[in-house]
Amino acid sequence: MSNIDISIIIPSKNSKEKTVSVIKKLSEKISDIKPEFIVIDMNSTDGGVLETLNVIKENNLEGCVIQSGGGTVASALNTGLYKASGKYVTFVYPSRLYKEYLNEYYNSAEEKNADFVFAPTEGKDGSRILISDGVTGADIAVGLIRSSIIMDFTAVIFRRDFLIEKCIRFYEECTFGYAEAFIYNALLHSPKVAYSKICLERDNFCDTQKEYTATAASNNCFGRLEAMVKVFALARELHANDKVLLNAFEYQKLPAVAMFCVDKLLSEGFKHSSIRKLMKTKKYDQYLDFSMDTSPALRTKVILWKTLPWIYKPK
Repeated sequence: MSNIDISIIIPSKNSKEKTVSVIKKLSEKISDIKPEFIVIDMNSTDGGVLETLNVIKENNLEGCVIQSGGGTVASALNTGLYKASGKYVTFVYPSRLYKEYLNEYYNSAEEKNADFVFAPTEGKDGSRILISDGVTGADIAVGLIRSSIIMDFTAVIFRRDFLIEKCIRFYEECTFGYAEAFIYNALLHSPKVAYSKICLERDNFCDTQKEYTATAASNNCFGRLEAMVKVFALARELHANDKVLLNAFEYQKLPAVAMFCVDKLLSEGFKHSSIRKLMKTKKYDQYLDFSMDTSPALRTKVILWKTLPWIYKPK
């Protein structure tokens, strides 16, 4: 049986200095936990593979570097999951790193025998939602959809056996929104949830540019919608009688993601007519439905886009 407590999976491409810094920093801050560092290199050309291997060896750490080729980040993360041997797994992005939370998460997972651990993050007004014990994965999913719970998808841990048993993986073809879809899929499989009261604090010591440039986001934003459609299908399969959950997906989450795509394309200079034609051709416009379960702000956006698109402007 593996003696690794937590597998830390780090996707990397031409960011050797930042990846090395992350490994050093995390290994210094983690106490009484045995980690392994699994770096998934995606066709880097900066010599990062050797340097990363050296820092793992020189610091007597468990870990490896796997070259996954030129596929998607989602594919790289799946490779990391396949290789992981820890009791728990987490995913770390140098561009969105948080300070000293893994010890607290690990302790929460062990104390409550949890499959999934997270910490609610602050809302725009600085408030934090208090979550009661015994909350279900479906409850969390509805909370996320309705924004009554705010979670950073890059600061969570999972019990590895739970992911294996439920066959939960990233959608490899998805280049935008893959982490979001992964979290929702996990929640729909009814994990035992634990939440940490720790206040997550961003660590900006090695911030990098965003994972996607604006142009890339424009070209791939509908991949996020397609991923959410798959998640909704899973919700209908696993929670057929949960009308609250299903209505939240159908009348809030899907139209919200569809309008996100509209806003993204408009902000990049695409014409209203071109976007509407694309959405009709791809049948994405079917997800612009609304009901009493749709928030007033989103309902207004959808109605304006569907009836007076030429005056609609993203907010």
